[in-house]
Amino acid sequence: MDEEAARYTSSASFDAEIYEATVCVNAAHIKMLEKQGLISKTSAEKAVSALKQLLQTRQTPPPTTEDIHIYLEQLLAQKAPEAAEMLALGKSRNDAVVAAVKIEARRRVYKVAEELLGAVEALVMKSREHAATVFPVYTHLQRAAPATFGFLLQSYAIRLLRCCNTLLNNLEACEESPLGSAAVAGTSAPVDREYIAQLLGFKRISWNALDATASREFLLLLLSPLHAIALVISSFAEEMVLYSSEEFGLIQIPEELAATSSIMPQKRNPVVAEIMRTKTAEVLGLLATVSGILSRQPSGYNLDLQQVTPKFWQALREVSESLHMLKKHVEMIEVNKERAMEACAPPTAAVELANHLTLKHGIGFRKAHQIAAKISRSIAEKTLTQTRLDTIFQEHGLKPIYTVGEVLNIMDPVATVQRYTAKGSANPSMVSENVDRLFKIVEEERNRVEMERRFLEDCLQRLLS
Repeated sequence: MDEEAARYTSSASFDAEIYEATVCVNAAHIKMLEKQGLISKTSAEKAVSALKQLLQTRQTPPPTTEDIHIYLEQLLAQKAPEAAEMLALGKSRNDAVVAAVKIEARRRVYKVAEELLGAVEALVMKSREHAATVFPVYTHLQRAAPATFGFLLQSYAIRLLRCCNTLLNNLEACEESPLGSAAVAGTSAPVDREYIAQLLGFKRISWNALDATASREFLLLLLSPLHAIALVISSFAEEMVLYSSEEFGLIQIPEELAATSSIMPQKRNPVVAEIMRTKTAEVLGLLATVSGILSRQPSGYNLDLQQVTPKFWQALREVSESLHMLKKHVEMIEVNKERAMEACAPPTAAVELANHLTLKHGIGFRKAHQIAAKISRSIAEKTLTQTRLDTIFQEHGLKPIYTVGEVLNIMDPVATVQRYTAKGSANPSMVSENVDRLFKIVEEERNRVEMERRFLEDCLQRLLS
């Protein structure tokens, strides 16, 4: 092949990502050939030993090498020629590469899940610390109601746990072995597909060789929750940037995660959070790239498909690193409690005044809402006197109901959050109750990840033992 064309089409530069998994796939195939009586036990043992050595030495293929599969076959031919001669019997690069990608995808998704659960655990621990720390929550970026900082952090923990569950569930497509599908239509060679699947930790075999060798939708199924995780991270990062600004002043990002200006020494720029914010767009770009490459592909393997997996590995790295930085932010962040309390002061809890008018005095909520709105404006404009308050009630055909002091007490932020009774509210007692529930879910998911990860790793370890 023309040298420039060979370099241009080679996947050698990024096949290092599936080097170990490809070695394992070859070892499993050789053991299957021996089981089926197609090569001798001596040749099989020699070949597996050689593959294990290749895994330990891990040589980098030349840039003109077509791919890792050809390269490993060439290396194996030098050490175990009889087995290498039979390596492609009933096995194509088409089914081998999908198997290797699925194995490596499972291993890396488990690592991302572990990183995610670590971030969730940090969020829950911090939420327990700040279960009763009054903190404003917003809609339309306008102060909406008093809540607590622990309540805010728990919302992110729940969002990430939901993404984690989807990510792990979508790994199901990676538990299906394509091996034995050969290039496109199966093989006449007497391969034992179930045996190879068992050796490599797959839980079942594919139903259709054409689908098994050329479909890559399983990567989109994993990229989608990765993008959702990045979305949650970006939302958290945005709040870190906003709330740490002098205009909000609600939190302080630690110096370790900030940088100063090149010429303005008074500044503490939230640079880590700003980079975290970008990951949604970056992962979305990778997802869109993969989707674009996979679109309008005729059935059967096309070399376009080799360009997909590097984008997937990159998305995993971006998300994993960002989850790690999110955890650091959570562990080190400080709340400006005085400023947060000030932000929740009247009239922030105006809806509680409307509720009180309805529930205690039987006033229809829409009228109560209008009364609370006028009172809130007067508080904001610092014009609320007893005379003004009485006038507001009289304008709505009511006798004066409250004193100014009573109105302010009703809208007191500490009292407000304590009055929340609906399940899922920002009441500190409910936030505290959710801590144990969330820790239990984290433990269950950790056990799930560890069990699946250990199962796969034990299979691969036994394979090369």
